[in-house]
Amino acid sequence: MKKINSVCVFTGSSFGNCERYREDAISLAHLFAENSITLVYGGGNKGIMGVLAKELKNLGGHVIGVLPKAMDLPSVRTEDVESELIIVDGMHARKEKMYSLSDAFIALPGGIGTLEEFSEIFTWRQLGYHEKNIALMNTTGYYDDLLRFLEHTVSEGFMARSVLDELVVINDVKESLALLERDARELPSKL
Repeated sequence: MKKINSVCVFTGSSFGNCERYREDAISLAHLFAENSITLVYGGGNKGIMGVLAKELKNLGGHVIGVLPKAMDLPSVRTEDVESELIIVDGMHARKEKMYSLSDAFIALPGGIGTLEEFSEIFTWRQLGYHEKNIALMNTTGYYDDLLRFLEHTVSEGFMARSVLDELVVINDVKESLALLERDARELPSKL
């Protein structure tokens, strides 16, 4: 078992069309607060990412936002959301800083930015740059099509089964921490 002290969460700056996305973000904030888990995130105050950060901060949790200079605008950030706000030069520095501060990663539902952040950290794990667990929060089956695509990449010979088997799939917020703390070799198969 790995002890998780900080989790980087990738998610949307929009709310999406399903109330459950918001509810899962709030539940995750409560889980983090109950277990003294620091949230590391992209530093915005909008959408699901804003809900998660604000809820955790309101619960007395520790929130670290990492924002590139170009996005350091009043419409994007609010001083009272984060415990710490780190301003970096650009998007690459943002991701590098977020990754270095985190023990594990979760992608909640989100758009192309969320997918890009998830894909990069998953690629880094495949390349051996880290051994931190990476999870998809599969709220209401949000990531089912992505998981089918990843299975397809394995069957077509573009990814090793062992790489996909390291991906954590979370269907219930309550199981998040337990799954993130498990060794990837102990995780149940995805599909």
